[in-house]
Amino acid sequence: MKLLSRLLKVWIGWIVSRPRLVLAIAFLTAAASVVLTVTRLEMVTDQLELISENHPLIALSDKLDPFETDAKRRFDVVIEAPTPARAVSFVTALSSLIAEDTAHFQGMYYRVDPGLFKSWQLLYLDEQEIAEIGGKLDAHSGLLRQFAERPDLLNFLGLLNREMASRLVEELFTASLDKDEPAKDGREPFDLSFLIDTLQGLSDHLHRQTGFKSPWASLLRGSAWDPDLEGYFWEAGKRYLIAFVTPIKSEGEIIVTQDSLERLRKHLQNLQVSFPDVKAGVTGQEALNDDEIHTVLEDMSVATWLSILGVFILLVLFRRGLRRPLLQTFSLAVGLCWSFGWTTIFIGHLNVISVVFAPLLCGLGVDPGIHWFSRLEEEERGGRLDIKTVIRTVTDRSGPGIILAGLGTALSFLPFLLTGFRGLMELGAITGMGFLLSLLADFSVLPALTVLVGGRPTRESAFESALMRNDLIRFSPRNACLVLSGAVVLSILCILGASRVYFDLNPLRLQTANAESVLWGKALIANSHRSTLFANSLASSGEELHSKEKAFKALQSVSDVESVFSLLPENQEEKIPLLRSLRPKIPEIHSSVPESRPSDLQELSDILKRIGFKLQDDQAERWGAEKPLVEQMVRARALARDITESLQSAPDAPERLSEYRKLFLDDLKAKWDTLRLGANASLMRVEDLPGTLRGWFYRDGTYLMRIFPKKSAWEEHTLSEFVRELQAVDAEVVGNPISLFVFALAFKNACIKASLYAVVFISILLGLTFRSMRLTLFALVPLALGSLWTVGIMGVADIQFNLANSMFMPLVLGAGMEYAAIILSRWREGRMLPGHIPFSTGKGVILAALTTTFGFGAIMISHHRGIFSLGFLAWAGSLCVLLSALFVLPALLARMDPPKVASEN
Repeated sequence: MKLLSRLLKVWIGWIVSRPRLVLAIAFLTAAASVVLTVTRLEMVTDQLELISENHPLIALSDKLDPFETDAKRRFDVVIEAPTPARAVSFVTALSSLIAEDTAHFQGMYYRVDPGLFKSWQLLYLDEQEIAEIGGKLDAHSGLLRQFAERPDLLNFLGLLNREMASRLVEELFTASLDKDEPAKDGREPFDLSFLIDTLQGLSDHLHRQTGFKSPWASLLRGSAWDPDLEGYFWEAGKRYLIAFVTPIKSEGEIIVTQDSLERLRKHLQNLQVSFPDVKAGVTGQEALNDDEIHTVLEDMSVATWLSILGVFILLVLFRRGLRRPLLQTFSLAVGLCWSFGWTTIFIGHLNVISVVFAPLLCGLGVDPGIHWFSRLEEEERGGRLDIKTVIRTVTDRSGPGIILAGLGTALSFLPFLLTGFRGLMELGAITGMGFLLSLLADFSVLPALTVLVGGRPTRESAFESALMRNDLIRFSPRNACLVLSGAVVLSILCILGASRVYFDLNPLRLQTANAESVLWGKALIANSHRSTLFANSLASSGEELHSKEKAFKALQSVSDVESVFSLLPENQEEKIPLLRSLRPKIPEIHSSVPESRPSDLQELSDILKRIGFKLQDDQAERWGAEKPLVEQMVRARALARDITESLQSAPDAPERLSEYRKLFLDDLKAKWDTLRLGANASLMRVEDLPGTLRGWFYRDGTYLMRIFPKKSAWEEHTLSEFVRELQAVDAEVVGNPISLFVFALAFKNACIKASLYAVVFISILLGLTFRSMRLTLFALVPLALGSLWTVGIMGVADIQFNLANSMFMPLVLGAGMEYAAIILSRWREGRMLPGHIPFSTGKGVILAALTTTFGFGAIMISHHRGIFSLGFLAWAGSLCVLLSALFVLPALLARMDPPKVASEN
């Protein structure tokens, strides 16, 4: 302490003699730091990189890169539409916008072309569905064979009209006799869906609506086969359609894909004007990361300014003036600028953990200046008029104690460097060094400003003078015992509350609750039949793959294993004979080109009128037809009437009809070709899979497996069981569950280590400073009680430890050590009575605690729930250690004899 006192004397002597030079250097370096930060500071979002850039899991995960096709940096677009066909129309329109926007996107992938495995499409249906197709072909055999002779729209509608003449009347007549009696020939109830889809397509084309909806799937309705919907990435039984968009990184941006994400969402908003019945959003790991970082950056920017403003207001209220609070705020700003500059030069980036350092530093970094000014005001009231002499006296008497408290606060962060967890190491280095730079500003910029423009303290009232002459805290031995007893009772209650606290590693519960990426991610999790988190394992041969697959499927925690063989149809040997039975039921389509004639419009109008005449829904209701059939009749009749009117009123009706007839024929040939190929399908092999699809699971002799958990992998106990069972089969298993497990475990252990290291280092520092075991233990009391009380509050408030707030403990330790060090340093001067705290010392501690609490509390404005919980715990912890330092510590000192007054130089 004597060496530190001598060094401070020399340093302050140089500062007060050259204040303008000191301020010029400080201003220039602060400005340079700001410029450097704006142009070079970046963000890191990858979880594994937050553990360690050399972690072995990163090397293992890199082996997945050939299979992922930019999956590490892509957006997942989720589309929810009233019908699958509507979702397909939406995604097709979106793909056009993405293809045109080459400034923001590399491309979009949303479908595996079914034409690449056209010959095997029907093999993917189950046996029952294949049988249903055969039944549909049998039910319409007469119509289809006649239509195959002359495949044209007009002929088809005429044939359909004739079939309706017998089937519809039979249906209604049967229903009027006995609605519960099934059809005698085993045929299903008459269905007008095929007619409706055909008429709807023609109506849309006449009205110049884009797109073509094939009506042929309706003919085979009852099976799951719809060629137009195949090859897309569906979830939840075709409720959601997924598309994958690869963005382009933006140079010079903190979040390199944020511009692309905003642009993608703008495209979706514009599309939804044309598709008001479709909902769409963006999720996926990259979108979650971008939303998280963007939200946290915005919130922390606001929290930093709010923290600075709150600190300034508190200083004004306590100092009863503007001049000195402005000086202290300026000093704080310089220290903050230096901190950003140091971070940019030596680390180069922030992460989702270290990004909170600025508001934390605003709350903590102002503390040394508060203690310094509090003692300055006390010394000024002692009668010394020369400001330089007062500054030297303050530095001599309180400087070492303030430096000690500052070093203790810095040491509460610097142990993060020993954890080995990169994210916490960076936070510790940034915040610890940032506090030391703020301390440097308070012992350079603040004295220089005070010499030049510090002014005089506000004249105090008689009441304030009385307060200054008395102590803030005065405990008699009896009162001290009551305080200590109350602290013990409160601690016991907090132990009970702490028993309800556990560690919650679910990252979705940390992010903004209403963030688009979170909402859509939760929707997929809730509606998907299997987890969106899956692990990956690699095999070098088919034999190794089958061996591992069998071992993984035998695990209690595994629900399913997917590999390249999972892409092949199941039970192919059983399905081939069923498909062969379809061959005689599929008539040969005669090749023809529909010729347009002047009489076509009249012929079509006549057919539609005859169809409309048969669809008398009021007569059908009287005959007892079922409601679904009546509704279909109403719909089909309305479409027929609309088409008839369009044919009469539209001048280009002949051309539009001719175009639709060609589309109708081309679609027929394509669907019939698929049916014929499917009926003649051979066994499908891995080599027959489309290259893109096969490449997801097999590349260059390496096989990939995806292993899905049986229970939610977002909860710690199920995730732990899942990962440990997988690693027992394959020690090199990788994937999102493994990364989450390793990250959560490493983060939790790192926070525990950091807290223990901080306690050890602070204890050593206190022991070397006080050279008294009793005072050292007393200084640790506010840390211990404040931490315990805070965890107890967590139990009452139902707040759990998570991947954001677990690092709150070092914040509390730093604050507790600071308050205890200031009080005990004043005690060692010999000017404190047992159980008392002088008003200036107590005022400084309270003001420092309030500014620290406000800085921590400002984080609670964050929409990110993890950062909010960190702010809440740090805020509550700061108040808890303040109460412990102000009440418990003086109560402990109440029975001790004060040391002799130190001699003044």
